[in-house]
Amino acid sequence: MGTERSALEHRRAQERSWPPPWLRLLPPALIVLTVVLDQVTPPRYFFGSLLSASIVLAIFTYPPLGVGATGAAGCAALALIEAVEDYVGPQTVTVLIQLGTVTLLSVALCVVRYRAEDRLRRVRAVAEAVQLALLRPLPAQVGPVRIAGFYRAADDEALIGGDLYSVRPTPFGVRVIVGDVKGKGVGATRTVATVISTFREAALLQPTLPQLADRIDVALQLDRDNVKSPSGTGAAPPHTTGEPAETAAPADELFVTAVLLEFSPEAREVRVLNRGHQPLLVISSCETSVVRTEHSLPLGMGDLLTEQPPALTRVLGPDDILVAYSDGVTEARDPAGAFYPLREQLQAHCDAGPRQPSPSGLIDFIQHDLARWAPALADDVVAIALQPAPPDRR
Repeated sequence: MGTERSALEHRRAQERSWPPPWLRLLPPALIVLTVVLDQVTPPRYFFGSLLSASIVLAIFTYPPLGVGATGAAGCAALALIEAVEDYVGPQTVTVLIQLGTVTLLSVALCVVRYRAEDRLRRVRAVAEAVQLALLRPLPAQVGPVRIAGFYRAADDEALIGGDLYSVRPTPFGVRVIVGDVKGKGVGATRTVATVISTFREAALLQPTLPQLADRIDVALQLDRDNVKSPSGTGAAPPHTTGEPAETAAPADELFVTAVLLEFSPEAREVRVLNRGHQPLLVISSCETSVVRTEHSLPLGMGDLLTEQPPALTRVLGPDDILVAYSDGVTEARDPAGAFYPLREQLQAHCDAGPRQPSPSGLIDFIQHDLARWAPALADDVVAIALQPAPPDRR
C-alpha cells in the first residue's frame, strides 16, 4: 500500500524542510539590520539587543557550530561599528560580554536540542518499524489479484489507528480482511494487532471464511476477558500510557466490524463474509453497485450468534473492481455537514473517465476527492480496491 510510504515520505519531507529558508535568513538579517540602523540613526540610539535576538533565533535554525558562528558575527559586527565610530566605551564592553555569554548559553541549549531531536528520531524510527510491521504495505498484486489502497490515521502523528487491512495468499485462494475497530486512534491498535495476527495465521489453516471468522472471534473474546478488571465488572484497566481514555473501547464493547474476502485461485469468483461492516462496492462495466450480503454481528461478538452467516459467492468479470472501505470514508463531512457520497462519487468518476478505471486510479481518485470534500478527517480511513489480474500479468 503506497499510503504508508507516502505518509512516511510526507513526514520526512516536513522534517527536511524545517526550518524554512526564510527562518534561516533571520539571524544574519538581524545582524545586518543592526549595522544599518546604527549607521542611519543618531549615536544616542543603540541597537545591540537585536544582536542578542539573532543568537537566540539561531538556536532553532542552526546546529551548535552555526549558533557559535552567529554569536561571533554579532560580536564582530558590534566591535566594528564601535571602532568605526571611535566610541569604544564601557557600554560596548558590557554588551560584548553579554553577547559572549548569550552565545555560550545558546550553543549549550542547541547541543541539548540536537540530542533531544536525535533521541526523538530514534524513537520514531522504532515506532514506524513496529507500525509498518503491523500494517504492511500492500503490493501491487497478490497472486491473481491486483490491489491498491490508502490508509490514513485520525492521529496525524501515527501511521496506523483503529482501521485495519491484511491480504494473504493461502491454499484456498487470496484472502483479504478490511475492518474497523471499536474506537479510533492509537488506543485501538492493541485490538488491530490481535485481529491481524490472528487473520494471518488462521487464513492459512481454516478452510472456510466462517471458520476463519470464528477463530478471530475467539481471539477477541480472549482479549476481552484479559482486559476485564479483577472484580469482573468488565471495565478496562486505567490508562498508564498517557493516551486519551476515549480512544479505547471498554472491555465489554471490544469488537471489530469487518468484511472478509476469498478469491478463487483464478480470481473468477470471490466469496464475501460481512460481519457488520460497510457494504462492498463493485464497479462492473462502469456501473457502481453495492454487493448485497447477509449482515451479521461484528467480530468479537460471535458468542451471541446461533450460527455463522454464510459467505456470498459472486462471479467476477475480468474488469470488475471491488472496493472495500471503512466508515471513516462515508462519514467524512464537508464544511456544510454533508456525508461523503462514495458510491455516487465513484459513479461520477467512472462516467467522466475515458475508459474502465484501474484499482490504483480509483484509489487515487478516492484519496484526493475525500481530501477535497473533508480536509480535516476526524476518523481513521482505509479504502482498498481489488481486481482480477489479466492472465498475461499473473
